[in-house]
Amino acid sequence: MKLFVYEHITSGALIDQDLPSCLAREGDEMLSAVLADCHALPQLELSILRDARLPNISNAIDDDVRHQCNKISSPSEFQQLWLQNLKLCNAVFIIAPETNNVLTKLQQQVHDHGKTILGCQPAAIALTTNKLSCDQQLNHHNITTSTSCLASNWPQQRFVQPDGYIMKPIDGAGCVDTLIFDSVSELEQHLFQQPIEVLQHNLIQAYHQGIAASLSLLISENDVLVLAINQQQISREHNKLIFNGCVVNGISPIIFSLSEALLLAKKIQQAIPGLWGFVGIDLVLTNQKAIVIDINPRLTTSYVGLKQSLSTNPMELLLLMKEQGMKSLPPIMQHQQVDIIL
Repeated sequence: MKLFVYEHITSGALIDQDLPSCLAREGDEMLSAVLADCHALPQLELSILRDARLPNISNAIDDDVRHQCNKISSPSEFQQLWLQNLKLCNAVFIIAPETNNVLTKLQQQVHDHGKTILGCQPAAIALTTNKLSCDQQLNHHNITTSTSCLASNWPQQRFVQPDGYIMKPIDGAGCVDTLIFDSVSELEQHLFQQPIEVLQHNLIQAYHQGIAASLSLLISENDVLVLAINQQQISREHNKLIFNGCVVNGISPIIFSLSEALLLAKKIQQAIPGLWGFVGIDLVLTNQKAIVIDINPRLTTSYVGLKQSLSTNPMELLLLMKEQGMKSLPPIMQHQQVDIIL
């Protein structure tokens, strides 16, 4: 099978602008891990696009005649090779942020070309991209989320949260442009200084003291497999939150068990049809409950440590699920802790 593996930030799609360094680093980490796992599967022929300003990504690509790396030096070259790879492949695996509907648009193009998408359906991506709409959908299905409102609606929907407040883009990815305020007065002072365009594009969310965690899931049309329950490593610099990595399968079952994670994941699957493949769920674990913060309809950074943690090739699981269904997957016998430092 000819598989087109596309990582947006490092692909050359941004060849006419400066690369965001933190996202490019995360993108390279995820892409390298996916390519290594795919290279171990002899039935796959791989192709990727690569920003010519970046170093070579993987010996698995460069040293194997089955695979092809297309270097991108201009916007026109990117567009030509993106379409060419879409035309020649059998299936596409996309790693991209939701911001500005990038992931939705890319998946829709793959769908329009009649190619197999190894990922979520465009409608599910569109819903989870808008964090306010996603929260409303989850609340409708009695799934606990953090209280939130559009920043521009704060005067009408103002709420009190003793732990503090988060302000982040309504379609953001990770901790990019995520701010934290300890009090309502600090928040409102910041809001007062922002133009209306910023307020209309940002979400105010209640901050909760607890353990920052995430779920790494594999989802089929009618079933869910919890691959990992991860501890997120998030630091604070002044009023900015910084994602520094995670500990894959770093949450003790005493704090949050696989059975609890599976129950929550199945409720989310039922609430949002079209989630498929690798999906990430960001949580805060408090003494009382698990609070859903974000749903990532895509591969997340925790993938980098999954193969070592599970002693199983996650891409092999994905392809086997695609061909034969979730019931065909072998049982996962290991959930070892693996540190990922960015």
